[in-house]
Amino acid sequence: MNKLQITNLQNKTKLIFVLLLSSIFATPKGQALLTSYSLLAKQIYAQEAINLSVTPPLFELTIAPDKEVRQIFSLINSGSDVYITPKIVYFVPSDEFGNVEITDTKSPDWIKYDNSKVFLKQDAKLDLNVVFFPPPDLPETDHFLTIVFEAENDNLDTNDNLDELDENKNSSEYTTQIASNILVTVSKDGNPKKAAEIIKFSTVKIADSLLTPVSYELVIKNVGNSFWKPNGKIVTNNQTLKLAPQNILSNYSRKISCIEAETLVPCKLDGKPFIGLVKANLEFTTDEDPKLYRAEVKTFVFPFSVLVIFSASLLTLLRYKFIFKLWRRRD
Repeated sequence: MNKLQITNLQNKTKLIFVLLLSSIFATPKGQALLTSYSLLAKQIYAQEAINLSVTPPLFELTIAPDKEVRQIFSLINSGSDVYITPKIVYFVPSDEFGNVEITDTKSPDWIKYDNSKVFLKQDAKLDLNVVFFPPPDLPETDHFLTIVFEAENDNLDTNDNLDELDENKNSSEYTTQIASNILVTVSKDGNPKKAAEIIKFSTVKIADSLLTPVSYELVIKNVGNSFWKPNGKIVTNNQTLKLAPQNILSNYSRKISCIEAETLVPCKLDGKPFIGLVKANLEFTTDEDPKLYRAEVKTFVFPFSVLVIFSASLLTLLRYKFIFKLWRRRD
């Protein structure tokens, strides 16, 4: 087939495709499909047009009852014009990996802020002043909160053909949220109780030092009444793994990673060849509290893969040697 024939075939294919689209969109279902595609494109555009950032991304506060603290949360709009509605609600941990679930429970009345909807232009900044003023009789405990900024893009006609497709759809489909967590500890003397329990510190009993690097699983529970971060390490025969300073909320457990050059990494050895017993000693404190928590696990490591390869090679050699002897005897 020459170039001219290929070009004509491509043109015919394009013409058939255009005619096919025309016949589809000429029908009522086709028109609905086209309208649905247009609305989907608008939704994608709205999501791309909203570009927000909030500082600080995490706010930690220890406050005494009957004391006041003010904090400003800044929201910068790098996208198109939006309407912003702030709210502060509680969150709860959803698993042992640090993920959280935002609830509908509103913040206590001793946290004051302006929750009015405001218009925020492109490249503008919104400073939201939040006042924390716990009453004198408030119990010493933690409050896990999230400040949520809900943004609604105002550049879209959200009512366009909406009823034709789904009467349950509304303008909430064109909103997005950005949040910042707030961890508040209420303490009379500024020294809340911090205590830990090692739920799990484990590893394999036997490992191949060449194929499978020895790794450690660590789960710690906060049994105090204030959040804290573990400050510690895992020390082995010839390596030291630093624990990541990850927040553990009171009455919750968390799986702790290790940290390397400010990056979260699994707690595992580097996999260098080694033969013998590896003792891993865990030791950490809760923040700067002097109490030291300890645990120990042991693993026997050996390059079993080398032994298997050597054994297989030796058996193969002996087999061929035996076959060679039989062949010589026949001769």
